[in-house]
Amino acid sequence: MRTVRVAPFAVAAMAFVTVAQGAVWAKGEQPLTVPVHVTKDDVNPGRTYSAPFLLAHPDDPNTIVGSFIELRTNRCGLIRTTDAGRTWQRAATAPALESFPFCLMPNSNIFHGPLAWGRDNTLYYALAGWDFQDGSTQLGNISVQLARSTNLGDTWETTLVRNARGKEGADLENNRPLGGIGVDSKSGKDDILYVAWQSRASGQRTGSSQVPDRPFVAVSFDGGKTFGDPVLLSAGVYTDEVRAEAFTTATTQPPAPGVPAPTTTVAPAGSKAATPNQPDNFGGRNPFVLTDGKGNAYVFWHSVTSNLTPSPSMANFLSKSTDKGKTWTTTKIAPFDPRNGLATTRLLWSPEGGPDGTLHLVQQGSDTPQVANYQTVYYRRSTDGGRTWSDRRALSDHNPRLLQGQYAPNISLAPGGRLDVAWWDTRDDRERGNDVYYTYSTDNGDTWSPNRRITDQTVNRRYGVWSNNFDMSSPPGLASTREYAMFGWDDTRLTDRAFADTATTGGGIQDIFTASVQFSALGGGSSSAAKIALAAAGGLVAVGLILVAVTVAGRRRAGPPARMAEEAADPAAVG
Repeated sequence: MRTVRVAPFAVAAMAFVTVAQGAVWAKGEQPLTVPVHVTKDDVNPGRTYSAPFLLAHPDDPNTIVGSFIELRTNRCGLIRTTDAGRTWQRAATAPALESFPFCLMPNSNIFHGPLAWGRDNTLYYALAGWDFQDGSTQLGNISVQLARSTNLGDTWETTLVRNARGKEGADLENNRPLGGIGVDSKSGKDDILYVAWQSRASGQRTGSSQVPDRPFVAVSFDGGKTFGDPVLLSAGVYTDEVRAEAFTTATTQPPAPGVPAPTTTVAPAGSKAATPNQPDNFGGRNPFVLTDGKGNAYVFWHSVTSNLTPSPSMANFLSKSTDKGKTWTTTKIAPFDPRNGLATTRLLWSPEGGPDGTLHLVQQGSDTPQVANYQTVYYRRSTDGGRTWSDRRALSDHNPRLLQGQYAPNISLAPGGRLDVAWWDTRDDRERGNDVYYTYSTDNGDTWSPNRRITDQTVNRRYGVWSNNFDMSSPPGLASTREYAMFGWDDTRLTDRAFADTATTGGGIQDIFTASVQFSALGGGSSSAAKIALAAAGGLVAVGLILVAVTVAGRRRAGPPARMAEEAADPAAVG
């Protein structure tokens, strides 16, 4: 019996088919679709997109919308799919007011345009607003806008939530980042909307009497057409007892070897630095707002200080309103602790877990704060309206001793109660890159699935604007339907390496890609997402079989001399 030998290129083709099928239909896992290039219609060689904020339509699982910022132009826009991610379109109309065209917010680990659904399928889009006359994004005036659309972004009606234009000197107002949109569609005649943001007094950012960043929220009772005055959530929070706890965590880090210790200066008399233990030296950052099924509103935020050396560690706070934003009660839900993370925290509410439902929180943190920049993703929950919280648990199943971190988590809720969580992960990074990883829970957060890699190749962060390349990073986009979980990320795979390697830091292309994990069929048959996966796998199989057939036909045409030479070179081929 003679063993048929296949040419090396055919073996490689068959192996590629096997790998591709394994990625799409891995044993024991739900199918994962091949990535879709969302921004392929933009051929500008300098295009630089953020990761999108994705949101599933409440009534149509085929429809997903996503907000993004194109960082080259500083403008926000909307992408949408009506076939479960098989194809995407960019809405032609921008959500921003013409007089406030730019939405760039220079913060790391944020979405530049949070989205939310209201009644009658109204889509809300919160974004920053500024123009060149407002000054720089770091120190100038940045306003807050809310756009609403009833036709998936074909047209928008946009309102100024907070107008900072024209402020000067000590009154300069830099409102960013925005922290989500809370929508109560049951309590009133129109949607009640909550928009939260962090504000910094740009004109008071130097010297020994700086104003710390502060968390604000504004409320609309007419579906976002008008908003009331913003409420300062940190007002009255930093009592003598709270400040005393904060100061117990203020520690001075020893200088690195060879680095001289910082010199000690005496604060000017009468300055805030000269009297550090006062409420005006404490504020809040990165507020995130949402509502529950009873019409209660919640804003998560974390502490920040100014004029204090050394600075206390960070604490987490939750502000809650049970009277449609008229009054707010704030409680500390995590103590001042160096293990608390400094970046993304996201919160959602689900009806499971008891009469109050469950608040689910994901955030960065670290049990080894002495290791610089190492973070992982943690989960906590509350089943009593935010009064008490579970101990945090790490969602990564990676070995923490390897110090390959997890960053910028996102969480989403599917109909039926499945919790989806995605984040950026460096466990597959060889030098400077990251991947999207994913886990889910079907029992209200009691247990979580093994971590799963979503990106088909590590995103090379030498290019684009990630991290030290201007620090313009966003969490992975995540939208949940009963049938699938959709992921979106910013990807540099199409960068011309020759161009990027000779460009300044951050050169190259950054596109949007999406992929989906499939849980069940959509619409009675294979969903669009599943069809994409099957088509990709089937196409690769067909290519492999064609290559094998071509090889066999070539061997037949070659005749006995060719086979004899082959067998002489490898006697083991003779059966």
